[in-house]
Amino acid sequence: MSSPNLLCAPLLLFLMAGCSQPPAGQTVWDPNESANRRIHSFNKTVDRQLLSPVAKGYGRVVPGSVDRSISNFAGHLAIPGEIVNSAIQLNFKDVTTNTIRFLTNTVFGLGGFFDFATAAGMEEDVETDFGETLYVYGFPEGKFVELPFFGPRTERAAYGLVVNFLLDPVGSLVPAHTRKITVPLFVADKIGDRNEFDEVISGILYESEDSYVTSRSLYLQNRRFKLQGSDVNLGDLEDPYAN
Repeated sequence: MSSPNLLCAPLLLFLMAGCSQPPAGQTVWDPNESANRRIHSFNKTVDRQLLSPVAKGYGRVVPGSVDRSISNFAGHLAIPGEIVNSAIQLNFKDVTTNTIRFLTNTVFGLGGFFDFATAAGMEEDVETDFGETLYVYGFPEGKFVELPFFGPRTERAAYGLVVNFLLDPVGSLVPAHTRKITVPLFVADKIGDRNEFDEVISGILYESEDSYVTSRSLYLQNRRFKLQGSDVNLGDLEDPYAN
């Protein structure tokens, strides 16, 4: 019997086909800025009052080796989804690279808690997602959006985020009792990331003149560079540090 999540995929693809396009010559399209700023303010409050203090406490009590193992495992569980997306993109080199890494770390890395593949000199994990798959097939970037808890996204990346959850091959195969372990590990990984990159994140959120504009600009630059590489013209974006 087909999974209900898979049955939702065609509807989502139909909705994504309607991703809006910016007016000609407009490189930062944020028609819902007022609403996005409110969500940004909410995200900052969550970070200030919850995530940042928890992350700092996490950093004080969790040894670095344990944090690395948690990060390795979270990244390991993401690889099957990356393999699926690379296959849809017809990028079979990345399919091969990630498949070899996944099998190697599953067998020799104690299920992915240790990155044996990197230690053995194999190619790095090639990260991708359904938002990149949509880009490969010509879906427009759409509007800029700020999502509660997830932060800055393009409209295309936001749709891709939903599909990543719906088509997660690991989540579909892992028993319910096992997900009670994997979900907290994913949360711990994100908390560890917040602790590791505290200086950068806090600088953007609490030290920049306009944290909303800064985070929007940096997100768009990083996302477009990842998707387009040298073809992106970073000069077209606003300078978040300009007077």
